[in-house]
Amino acid sequence: MAIRIRALRLEDLREIERLHKAHYSEFELPQFGQMLNAFVIEDDKEEIVMAGALEKVGEAVLVTNKEKSRIKIGKALVEAQQCIAFTAKVNRIRDVYAFVNNDDYADHLKQHGFSDCDRALKLRIP
Repeated sequence: MAIRIRALRLEDLREIERLHKAHYSEFELPQFGQMLNAFVIEDDKEEIVMAGALEKVGEAVLVTNKEKSRIKIGKALVEAQQCIAFTAKVNRIRDVYAFVNNDDYADHLKQHGFSDCDRALKLRIP
């Protein structure tokens, strides 16, 4: 059950839009082209598990394929967090925020370094 991370390509946008519409319609579609280090994490079938980037204001944006197993999503989340932390460091961003719509996902993020911050979660980049 391998996953790999790569740069987001224009041809990924249609699938990302579908995933966003299916799972995150209450949020505005992320404008990955205007963000830092847009990436896709895909499984061994070359299907998107997650797409993400670092918003210039220090907001981590992930569109997760909730049709994938919790194990794949968990592995992708670790990869995404490492990618986002690297990008934040390079751009001297110390706080990264994640806005979530699911309490279980918020708990999972907190297990990986995020902390409560009013209604947002933040990851402090050392």
